[in-house]
Amino acid sequence: MQTAELGTDYGRQNPWWESGDVSLSARYHSERRSDYQHKLNAVRSSQFTTIAGAAGSGKTTILHQIAHDLIEDDGVPAQNLMYLPLGNPRFQIGSNVIRDAVDIFATYYWRRDADRGEGYVLIDDAYASDSWDEQVRWCLEEFDDLTVAVTLPTLNRAQTGPIEDLGVDTESDLLLPPKFYDVTTESGRAQVEKKRVRQLRDALETGADSGDLEPLRSSVDALTSSLESTSAVKRGVLDYFRGAEREVDTTDVAHNLESTIYRDIPRYQQFEDRSDLYALCAIAALNTGKTLGLKDLSGVLECDRRTLQRYLDILEDFFILTPSYQYEHERRRSVRLYLRDPLVIGSLAELDFDGILEPDAERLLTSTIVFDHLKRLGFYYQRQNAQVHFWESAGEAVDLVVETGNGNPLPIVIRDTSQNREPVRSIRGFCDEHDCEFGVVVARDIDPSIDEEVATLPLWLLLLVI
Repeated sequence: MQTAELGTDYGRQNPWWESGDVSLSARYHSERRSDYQHKLNAVRSSQFTTIAGAAGSGKTTILHQIAHDLIEDDGVPAQNLMYLPLGNPRFQIGSNVIRDAVDIFATYYWRRDADRGEGYVLIDDAYASDSWDEQVRWCLEEFDDLTVAVTLPTLNRAQTGPIEDLGVDTESDLLLPPKFYDVTTESGRAQVEKKRVRQLRDALETGADSGDLEPLRSSVDALTSSLESTSAVKRGVLDYFRGAEREVDTTDVAHNLESTIYRDIPRYQQFEDRSDLYALCAIAALNTGKTLGLKDLSGVLECDRRTLQRYLDILEDFFILTPSYQYEHERRRSVRLYLRDPLVIGSLAELDFDGILEPDAERLLTSTIVFDHLKRLGFYYQRQNAQVHFWESAGEAVDLVVETGNGNPLPIVIRDTSQNREPVRSIRGFCDEHDCEFGVVVARDIDPSIDEEVATLPLWLLLLVI
C-alpha cells in the first residue's frame, strides 16, 4: 500500500486524531472493569506492556479505554496515540508492518513538540506479525519517548525476550472474562464498595490462617447490610451464567474458541491433530467438576500421557481450560477440568440459555464459575498463578482448595442436592487430615451463616467478593 493509503487506513482506526475524542469510536465502552486500573497504570509506568487474554475477553475494548484516559485524564495529545489492529488483514501486508506504521505515525501525526510530547502505540493482536517482537524492539530503540502496549493470546509463550533485553521497564497483565462483580455493578444491580469486597476476601484468609471467624462475620454483615436488596443480585447469578451483560453469545464464543485452537495456537506450538484440543474442551464441558483418570483421558484421545500434558499446558496458557489436581498428591493420576468461561460451557454442552436452566446445567455452570473466581482469589492471596486443587479421601470429597498467602488451605464444597453427601462432614474431614482451621460451603439459595469451622455462604455473595 502507498503511504497515502496507509495514512487513510490508520486514520479510520484512530478517529480521535481529528475529533480528539476516543469515546466516538464504535469500539469504546464507558464501563470499566474492576481490574482496569491495573492495565492503565501498567501503560502509564512502563515503556512496554503486554495484556494477554483469550479471544473475546475484551482486549480491544481495554486498549480503547486506555487511549481515552491517557487523552482525557493525562493530557496526552490525541495525535500522540496510535491504535494498530494487526488482526485486521489490511494491516498484515509486508514483513515490517509495525515498523512502517510507527514510522508513518512519527512522521505525520505524532506531535513531539507538544507539552506532553511522548507517544503511545497500542498494538492489538501483535502476534499476527511473526516478527512483532523484533519490530517493537526497533521502535523502542528508535524513539526513546515511545510507549508500546500489545495484546496477545498468551503470556507464557509470548516472545518478549528481545524487548526485555533492551533494559526498558516492562509490565504484563492478564485479561480474563468479566467477573460477577463487574457485570453486577455495571448493570446497576448493586453498588458495592471495593473496600467491603477486600475486607471480606481478607477475612476469609484470616479464618483460614488463624481460625478467627469474627472478621468474617462482621464483614459479611457489613456487606449484606450495605445492599439495598439482595434479590436482584441473586437473580443476577443466572444472568451471569447466560452472559446477559457481556454483549456476546454462545455463537460468538464458539467462533472465538475455534479461532484460538485452529489459528492462534499453531503460531506458538504445532500439534499433529489440533482437533484433540477441541475434543478435550468438549470433555471438560460435559464433565465439569468430575474426577477423570489421566490414563482414561489418554485412552479417549488416543495419545500418550506426555502428549496429554502438552494439551493441558497449552490450553491453560491460552486461558481456555485449567486442570485441577488432587491436593498434596505428588503423583498425578487424576484430574478435574475447568473451562474458564461459562459461555464456552454453554456452547460445547449445547445448553439452552433461553429457557429455564436444568439442574445439571446449573451444576456445570456453578462449578465452572466458582473455580474461575477462586483462581482469581488465589492470585489475590499469592500474587501469582496459584493452583486450585480438589480433595478426595475415604469417601469424602472437597470440590476446591485454594491456599492463602501463608500457604494455608481453604477448602470449599459446592452443595448439590442431587448428590448424597454431607458438605460439612467433608469440610471437617479435610480439616482433620490437613490440620486446617475452617472451610466454606457454597449453596445456590441460602442465607449466610458462620459456625465453628464452617462458613455457609450463598453463591451470589461468594462470587461478588472474589
